[in-house]
Amino acid sequence: MTASRKRGPASGRASPGVTLSAATRALCGFAAAMARGRETRAAECLVAARAAGATRRAAEECALMLMLYAGYPSALEGLRVLNATWPGRALRTREGTPARWRRRGAALCRRVYGAAYGRLVPAVRALHPDLAVWMVEHGYGRVLARGGLGLLERELVTVSALAALGWERQLVSHVLGALRVGATQEATREALTVGAAQADARARAIAGRTWQRASRAIAGAGAPAAGRAASGAR
Repeated sequence: MTASRKRGPASGRASPGVTLSAATRALCGFAAAMARGRETRAAECLVAARAAGATRRAAEECALMLMLYAGYPSALEGLRVLNATWPGRALRTREGTPARWRRRGAALCRRVYGAAYGRLVPAVRALHPDLAVWMVEHGYGRVLARGGLGLLERELVTVSALAALGWERQLVSHVLGALRVGATQEATREALTVGAAQADARARAIAGRTWQRASRAIAGAGAPAAGRAASGAR
């Protein structure tokens, strides 16, 4: 669901860049629009996602993820828009225990942050020790490690939502995280652009700055290993 190859305007041949699929692009747009409270645009993106073959469960997961980036109001209103635009019934999931959430949250966070994970948790703990626990146990272990949407897609949706909101530090981290879990540079930049389209002037400037920072990091250290490969559906 994630990758599609660009075709040249005349030759019809696939270029090296692997970009977002129509379904993933629409889900990114839905998350970005709801992060900014733009319900009409969010509904349009849901219609496009459904037409492109996305599952309703994937759209549900995008709405649930908004709780982490834009708060409960955004998640609640996102699910209301989903129910109105794409009728269906969400099912209760069997999520496990706090101990399991901590284990899988730590494992997932390490995949996203790579070598930076060892600095991340102490830095968040210094801000507030409870927040460090919530980040790993709830954010990564209970929300982002759920089924219904692959990790690669979740990172791209995260990039779009954070770009729309203009949270620079977190946006840089997740742009690099998307590359680490398998997104191409082209797909990651497109997710950034989708989010910036819903942003105000300040957040658009941050999105542009973020890509420049990420590009320097890639040039200096080489693209994260997973990001060198073509991104595919998970």
